[in-house]
Amino acid sequence: MHCLWPRTNVFTASASNALVAFLAFALPFVTAGAADQPAAAKSDIRFNRDVRPILSDNCMRCHGPELKSRKAKLRLDVREVAVDNGAIVPGKPDESEMIARLETDNADDRMPPADTHKVVTKPQIETLRRWIAAGATYEPHWSYAPVKRPALPKVSDAKWTQGAIDTFVLARLDENKITPAPAADRRTLLRRLALDLTGLPPTAAEVEAFVKDASPKAYAQQVERLLASPHYGERMAVPWLDAVRFADTVGYHGDQDQNIFPYRDYVIGSFNRNQPFDQFTVEQIAGDLLPHATVEQKIATGFNRLNMVTREGGAQPNEYLAKYRADRVRTVSTAWLGSTMAC
Repeated sequence: MHCLWPRTNVFTASASNALVAFLAFALPFVTAGAADQPAAAKSDIRFNRDVRPILSDNCMRCHGPELKSRKAKLRLDVREVAVDNGAIVPGKPDESEMIARLETDNADDRMPPADTHKVVTKPQIETLRRWIAAGATYEPHWSYAPVKRPALPKVSDAKWTQGAIDTFVLARLDENKITPAPAADRRTLLRRLALDLTGLPPTAAEVEAFVKDASPKAYAQQVERLLASPHYGERMAVPWLDAVRFADTVGYHGDQDQNIFPYRDYVIGSFNRNQPFDQFTVEQIAGDLLPHATVEQKIATGFNRLNMVTREGGAQPNEYLAKYRADRVRTVSTAWLGSTMAC
């Protein structure tokens, strides 16, 4: 299966300096609260999946990282602060002030305050209780957590699955007492596959050939055929070009055209060549710094010119250079680090 993500190569040192410096700046801010905490008791509650959304939606406005809006000097996004303030007593939800404030009938003490128009539901409170009872383990932001292959869940019919992804899908269907839908007919199946991999429907001839092909490898052969199509790279490039805010006009003032299409073609070609993701990263951020950089590697650094630019005659150069730099920081953090640095 073609993909930019799974392969790994060693970064060229001179070309990765910019990314390394950025990571060195960013990481300390997103790992706060994740260290120096005891191992949790076994629990099916996950902080990032189950707890963080509740806290973010209901509590972080007054008890989060923003200093100006913080109340009672309490942060619930940093474990040490929450524990030191007694808001959370690991292993003891009944002694945790956060639970007491969520469950109290006293309107003056109840959290969240009525003027926020936020309500923590009983199932959400039960989730918080179970999380605290298991040790109140925090996790770093998902984009900075090491990638780990999870164990496959138990399912009702292992023969139904054809791979690990099917196993997780069936486990969720089992959890919700839903019976899997029957397999699609071959015409529908090929149409879905073609739209997924190329964004284009199959031709009538391709459909008829697949319908008549009784080989057990027929579907796999269709996958390989579509992966070899130049349209595969076009399809896969779309979300990446959105992430790096690709546009062929300048954005400001008259919104004039700019000839940035070679960068678009570089991204499409990278997917079609199954380029390793680390190489894809280095070439875009600092391809011009690579030893004996090729024309294509220099084109890749067009990423750094995708921000809005002005051609207004009266524009102040230093003002717009600052805007361009800030925009690149925001885009690198969003596209590569999976978190925002806009503030």
